[in-house]
Amino acid sequence: MKRATRTLFTAVAISAASPAFAGLMYVTGQQTTGTGLGNVSTVVTVQDNGPGDSARKPKANANVNDNGPDPRKHNGLESGCVAFNAGNPNKPLEDCGEGLEGGDNHAGSGGNNTWQLSAIDKLANAGQLGLVVNISEGGPGNTAVLNRLYLSLFNTSSNMTMYFSYGGIPLELGEGGGIGQSGMFRFVLDNDSAQDAMEFCQNLTQCILGAGIEFASGTTESTPETVYVGAFERRVAVPEPLSLALLGAGLIGMGAASRRRVRKNG
Repeated sequence: MKRATRTLFTAVAISAASPAFAGLMYVTGQQTTGTGLGNVSTVVTVQDNGPGDSARKPKANANVNDNGPDPRKHNGLESGCVAFNAGNPNKPLEDCGEGLEGGDNHAGSGGNNTWQLSAIDKLANAGQLGLVVNISEGGPGNTAVLNRLYLSLFNTSSNMTMYFSYGGIPLELGEGGGIGQSGMFRFVLDNDSAQDAMEFCQNLTQCILGAGIEFASGTTESTPETVYVGAFERRVAVPEPLSLALLGAGLIGMGAASRRRVRKNG
C-alpha cells in the first residue's frame, strides 16, 4: 500500500516508515443528545478500566470481530483504532497507525466502523471533516487524559492513505454525560489540512475514513469512550490588514510551507 503524507516545514526529520501527521485543531463544540451508538457515525469505541492478564498471547492480525486473547486489553492504557479492510469492508481492522498501541476496541461492529465519506451526513467536502470525542467516566467531575487522536483517509482509487492528527498537549477532558451525549470535545482540520483533504478526496465515494485514539495510562475507568465523525462548519478569523502585511513579510523567502510526499510501505 502507498501512503500520501503532508510534511510540515517545521518538521526536523521524517522517518521512512512513519509519515508525518497533518493537523487537527481542538475546539469546543455543543453538547447534544441522541448520539448513542447507531445514531451517529461512530468510528471508534474504546474501554480499558485497568490491568489484566499480561501473559495472554497477542493476536497476529487484530480485527474487531476477533475475540481472541490480547495482552493490550485492560493494561491501563486505553487505546483503539479502525482501518479500512480491503478484503472485507464491512469488518474494519483494528490496525493502528503512527505508533498507537490499540487493542481496546469495544462494542464490536456497532462501535467500530470505517466510513465512506459520501455516507457522512451533510458532508459536502472532505475539508469539513471533524471528530467528536465523548468521555464516559461514570459521573460529573470525572476526567480522562487524551494523549493522541487521528483520522485517516484511504483513497480506494490511488490506494493511498493520508493521516491527520491532533498534535497538541495532552488534554484532560471531563465527563460528557455518558453514552448518548455528544460530548463537547471537537477536533476539526486546520486550514492547510482541510485543503489537503479536499484535494486528496475530490470524489467522496472513493475515500474511506478511519481513526485512532489513545488516553494516558491509568486515567480511564467506567464505561466506554467513543469517537464519531461529522461535518462541521469551519469559521476562520480574518487577520487585520497590518497583521497580513507583517505575515507576508515574514514568509518571504521561506517558500512553500508544506509539501506532499508519496512513499511505498515496506
